Amino acid sequence: MPQFGALDPWMQGDAQEVMVTGDGTVWTEENGSVCRAGSLTPVQVSQSIERITRFSGRRVDLTSPVVDLHLPDGSRACIVLPPVAVDGPTICVRRFARGVLPLGAFAGLEDVRRLRSLVTDRANIVVSGATSSGKTSLLNSLARCVPVRERLVLIEDTTELQLEHPHVVRLQTRPPGAEGTGEITAQHLVRASMRLRPDRLVVGEVRGGEVVDMLLALTSGHDGCLSTIHARSAADALDRMVTLALRDHPQFTAATMGALVHGAVDAVVHVRRGPRGARSVAEILEVRSA
Repeated sequence: MPQFGALDPWMQGDAQEVMVTGDGTVWTEENGSVCRAGSLTPVQVSQSIERITRFSGRRVDLTSPVVDLHLPDGSRACIVLPPVAVDGPTICVRRFARGVLPLGAFAGLEDVRRLRSLVTDRANIVVSGATSSGKTSLLNSLARCVPVRERLVLIEDTTELQLEHPHVVRLQTRPPGAEGTGEITAQHLVRASMRLRPDRLVVGEVRGGEVVDMLLALTSGHDGCLSTIHARSAADALDRMVTLALRDHPQFTAATMGALVHGAVDAVVHVRRGPRGARSVAEILEVRSA
């Protein structure tokens, strides 16, 4: 029985991204190249959306027209319905490689040794990059260097990380219910994680007010944290953390937040996707306290 309805032929192939635009056109990305792969009828699009949301237990409708969710095969899906999606229902499925790639898939021998050393020395590492640059994949690879005796507490919006580690506590955010209550944010989970005895904190992606709680935790002795952030360069990642912190905590000054970021983050590893789709480490910036 098809898992994803009419999308099955592309979901079972080698595409890293499977996308459906409002007119039903199916697009795929393989090795950095996006091409038109076929088309679906409106009924097929609706059936595929119904199947995708059924797997996740999440709903998408007129009152909640945007949903991010996780699929059983490890893929991440985003669905947007009209009127937000002006031309019709839109689907984007990002598929992740099965298993965790070795660090050598991202960098040469010298950089691999440097990255392993940063992890084993319990440096607080932020992996930065653009969308689909390989941040999550590299974070998975870095986590393999964490000693098995350590306890990891993982915080994510949608389950993406495949940590190959024997002792992981997984926490996931929760959107508000139909009544607008019951939301559990990443900020809530970062605070809760401090009471769960983490040896290391892993934050799937920093994107909001949780950055301040995370930075405070790191400057209070919780070393060895791993996280990701969207940024254009390693230096931009540090500036973006300051911007995110100030957006939700305007009572602080930029100088105060800058000092907090530089005191908490030990290294930024910037990844970039090449023209043929290869993901690689472009920069390793070791941070000096301001």
